[in-house]
Amino acid sequence: MITIKVPATLGDFGPGVASIGIALDRYLTLEVISANDVWLVEHNLGETIPTDATNYIVAVAQNLYPNITPHRIRVTSDIPLRQGLGSSTAALLAAIELANQLGELDLDDYTKLTLAARTEGQPANVTAALLGGVTVSYLEAGNVFASGVVAPAYQAVIYLPEYQREVATHRPEQFSQAAAMATAAAGNMLLAAWQNQQVVLAGQLLETVGLDTARQAEVPELAKIRQASHALEVYGTVLAGPGPAIVTLVTPDKVNDLLDVLAYLALPGKFEVVDIANTGMSVN
Repeated sequence: MITIKVPATLGDFGPGVASIGIALDRYLTLEVISANDVWLVEHNLGETIPTDATNYIVAVAQNLYPNITPHRIRVTSDIPLRQGLGSSTAALLAAIELANQLGELDLDDYTKLTLAARTEGQPANVTAALLGGVTVSYLEAGNVFASGVVAPAYQAVIYLPEYQREVATHRPEQFSQAAAMATAAAGNMLLAAWQNQQVVLAGQLLETVGLDTARQAEVPELAKIRQASHALEVYGTVLAGPGPAIVTLVTPDKVNDLLDVLAYLALPGKFEVVDIANTGMSVN
């Protein structure tokens, strides 16, 4: 039996627009059980997700390699859906790897990364999900440039509201030169602060306004969590991609104190503490 595991991701956040990604210790797992007359997808993803050949994972795999023999597969995931934590990225990479395994395509990691980044339109989440840890990447003319990044030993305190994002607010196609330059500068500074283990400075840079004012305005809990965190001198609270999940990157020694403070907010939803996943997609 083939088992494919893909981690959740925090990507496309703060000044790391469409570039910085972090793999998280939550997973989508795909098990290839047996060949079958037709595609059968067993899953725990809810009644709205198809269980036949129209399932997204199967459709992507067949698009990549149309001659795949139908199989019975099982998909389980503890990545929250439509929260901005890379559930669709995990499904995309699982689909590419499914085609790779059943079609015996012998794809290397760069090809998988390129296929996934082109599909998503930006490489931040797919790079982190494929490589693990903290990554930075850039998509230019269909080519991906990617590298791992040195960062402090973080844990992610994730706020999951009771609602899901139905339609993501898209960034405008154009930005002012000043906004673009400021975001690029903050991103460069963030990488330097991480390299030098300057946790507070890195956190402050993560919270720079950047290019996501419209998205951030739609999630009022973000400002509340930041204000509460700052009381402990904890910085580094960001919207997870398009949201609505909110992630605070915090050193392990401050996690419990932060949770105590956040409990007083009495926000509807829940908080989870998630480790950084140091390894990316795996196949066994």
